[in-house]
Amino acid sequence: MGQADESKRHGLRARLRDAHVAFELAWWRGEEGAARARRIGDRVWDWAEVTRLDAVVDAETISETAVRLALDFPLPTHLAGMIGAIADDLVRHEINEDTRVRDVVDQSLYDDGVALFVALEALRSRLIKRLLNSPVYTALASDVLYQGIKDYIFSDSGAIRSIPGVSRLIKGSSSAVSRRMPGLEAQVEKRVRAYIENNTAKTLARSEAYLLESLDEARIRAIADEIWNASADKPLSVAGLIDTDELQRLVDYGLAVWRSLRETEYLGVMVQTSVRQFFARYGDHTLAELAGHVGLDRETLADEIEALAPTLIEGLDETGLLARLVDDQIGAFYDSPAFDKALDDD
Repeated sequence: MGQADESKRHGLRARLRDAHVAFELAWWRGEEGAARARRIGDRVWDWAEVTRLDAVVDAETISETAVRLALDFPLPTHLAGMIGAIADDLVRHEINEDTRVRDVVDQSLYDDGVALFVALEALRSRLIKRLLNSPVYTALASDVLYQGIKDYIFSDSGAIRSIPGVSRLIKGSSSAVSRRMPGLEAQVEKRVRAYIENNTAKTLARSEAYLLESLDEARIRAIADEIWNASADKPLSVAGLIDTDELQRLVDYGLAVWRSLRETEYLGVMVQTSVRQFFARYGDHTLAELAGHVGLDRETLADEIEALAPTLIEGLDETGLLARLVDDQIGAFYDSPAFDKALDDD
């Protein structure tokens, strides 16, 4: 091929490429752009109606991806600050002052929740037993009992002063007891703690029996009504309960817990199991059926494209990305041997 022919071919390549790019951009920029997006959405839905999930991707691929994102995806150090700032903006938004609990929680829905709690009697019983049998609750209950008994004995108006003869021996405040009777408080503490330890199981058993017996339907509904009546007309605002620094510290702690959890084998196992069980149940479902499970159908997809496409296309165009995307897609062909072959075949 001579130099003149090569120059002619190069000029033709440039003109065709420029014309093609201009055509594509004009197509996307006009009213046809949104219509084109709708047609693409429609084609995707046609495909989704006949394509099963397991035909597109397998469980292991999604499982590995999910584990990688959950466990290995880096969490930037400034993420906590971003979350804390947004949370603080939401907490301090003026709408919280003007919005009552009943404005966001319908009373009928609240009543349904109470009815569900009443109906789940077996679960309620298990939760009460688990709570009362937990080491944390046992230790807390023992400490509360001990402090109560100790205060009763040694307070200025406590039991020790009511013992005949003892009150005359003890002058002044209760803090003087230990000075006048060395070792008394230590002996009392030892005996009281021993008594509590020996009787904690019985006390908790009685507490459990009392709760199980007293938390019947009538009592639960009465308590629920009291809670609703006391809170339904109160504003949602909690800005007065927590300041910006406290909120940020809670966010920091929450992310620290999440980072710690990511280092455990537990989270990976749970993520993998979730994905595999999802595929076991729904792998043979079409993508359209799965979308329907979360409320997405053809009409909803079309409506969202109708609403978002014009704005998105305009934004892509104004920022220059649309032209770059079109040029990259089209230019690859005009710079390829396939284009030269097409000209040669002609």
